[in-house]
Amino acid sequence: MGLAVAPSQAQTPDLPQPQGSTVDLRRYDLLQTYDLGTLALTQTGVEPAWATMPVSLTGVIGLPAGDGPVPWVVLLHGRHGGCHFALNRPSQWPCDDPAYDQGLAYLAQGLVEAGFGVIVPNLNAAFSATYGAIPEWRNTLADQRSQAIIDAHLTHLATAHRGEDSGFGANLTDQITDRVDWERLGMLGHSMGGGAAALNALTRQARNRPTQITNGLGPVAALLLVAPTRSQPLAQWDDIYQLPDVPTAILLGGCDRDITDFSSLYYAETAVQNPDRQTPVAVVMALGANHNFFNAAVREDDYYRRPDHAALCNPQQSRQRLSRVAQETWLTEYSQAFFTAMFDAESFPDTNLALAAQQPAPAQIAQVPVITHLVWPETQRHRLFTALEVAANWQTDTHPNYAASADLRTTLCPTFAPCGNLPRPQPQFPSLLRLRWNTPTEFLRFPIPNQDFRDFSALQIRLAADPSHPHPSFAVVLRDQAGRAARVEIPPSTPALYTFDAPNRPAALPIYPTSVRIPLAQFQGVDLSALASLDLIFDTAPQGTLYLSALELLRQHPR
Repeated sequence: MGLAVAPSQAQTPDLPQPQGSTVDLRRYDLLQTYDLGTLALTQTGVEPAWATMPVSLTGVIGLPAGDGPVPWVVLLHGRHGGCHFALNRPSQWPCDDPAYDQGLAYLAQGLVEAGFGVIVPNLNAAFSATYGAIPEWRNTLADQRSQAIIDAHLTHLATAHRGEDSGFGANLTDQITDRVDWERLGMLGHSMGGGAAALNALTRQARNRPTQITNGLGPVAALLLVAPTRSQPLAQWDDIYQLPDVPTAILLGGCDRDITDFSSLYYAETAVQNPDRQTPVAVVMALGANHNFFNAAVREDDYYRRPDHAALCNPQQSRQRLSRVAQETWLTEYSQAFFTAMFDAESFPDTNLALAAQQPAPAQIAQVPVITHLVWPETQRHRLFTALEVAANWQTDTHPNYAASADLRTTLCPTFAPCGNLPRPQPQFPSLLRLRWNTPTEFLRFPIPNQDFRDFSALQIRLAADPSHPHPSFAVVLRDQAGRAARVEIPPSTPALYTFDAPNRPAALPIYPTSVRIPLAQFQGVDLSALASLDLIFDTAPQGTLYLSALELLRQHPR
């Protein structure tokens, strides 16, 4: 796809300014709006009449006071309703529309206060159901358009960084001159803006020539995705959920009623399966957060699209449900800490972002209850078990790499497939081994190869509890070759054992595995240079059901 940036006086239709935002930018003294003129965006795969789409390059920008280069973060909003994307009437473009870029002003202000430059392009044109965007083609066009628009805004920013006014105006250009550190470029996207951010960062990974970097087209150094989506059916389009090899965090609300299939988290599954990945990925589910409150310009509480799991999500009943202000505050604090940690090596190891292998999985981040999972670089982990590999060999492997007690019932649940004769729990990923016991004498044993694990820092167990058997508990026993053993209890309050509730239909509730992470120092007296086996012991509850995804030993990754 090609694009050409046209000056404001080019022969393209006059584009109306976005309609008055529900966000009052006067509250944000470090931000200002900008208008860079019109982009004549060239589309492929459409009829000739729609091959060129006029796009106003407008947005919000802010940068901290001072001199010298600073790290920058690009904020990308999602697709929300308006005349550009109308549900019950024909969509229009150009049209007066809510300025959803301004809905991220609270976040932009917080990042500027933390020392980052921030640019927030208006992406409404990318998601407009016009100019050839018929239902079966509009998400593909959204990919084309969003990439062109993001690159155009950053190309203008690069021009201003060199001291040339490309549309920001003389005063703002003077403020931007020599202020962009292209080696520390971060990207954050929400909803379809998150899908656009992942795609743009993936594309930029190969753009490492000096001229590309200085023109604003170079690599992204850190990626934060908030309920990201490509709005394509996951089972048919799973290959598009790819990440660049940069430190990444994926956030999703436990009360999100837009990403009900949890497809946002499939990005982490592709990262797990990438043997060449060298950087970590954190998955963080903020239990009381919804989808829409991350953008202040979206008024609807999406919980009411499917008002279940009321104990957590009903704002009239739940103490954990986040208000709009609380949700904005949480994302701001996480984003400030994440990008600071990514661009400041000294702050990385001790920052509570669910990205530290040597620490237990957090129960809270910024005072909000969370469940989390950590994808660690392939060379820094040793897999003892993964249900994905078991699923690949289930029909032919009569000797799996574990031993189960006689009455422990095991059933494989492959990705996108049933659990034997049982329905597959939602979401349709990852592969799981269902463990069911009815007597408190059962165990699952995993042999450990003869290897020195003294330079490893933690054991990570990825699992989930079954809502029909809530409040499970179990124990982990690590045994060395001399017969010495140490036991660690996993109580029902462990975050990974959290279960969603719907008293009348537990079978419909999500079962998504997250991390129990145990520092190896807790297994006192065991010789880590000569381990023999690891046991999961189910003797603390008379019956229960767990879904096991993986067992791994993790090194403390030197950054």
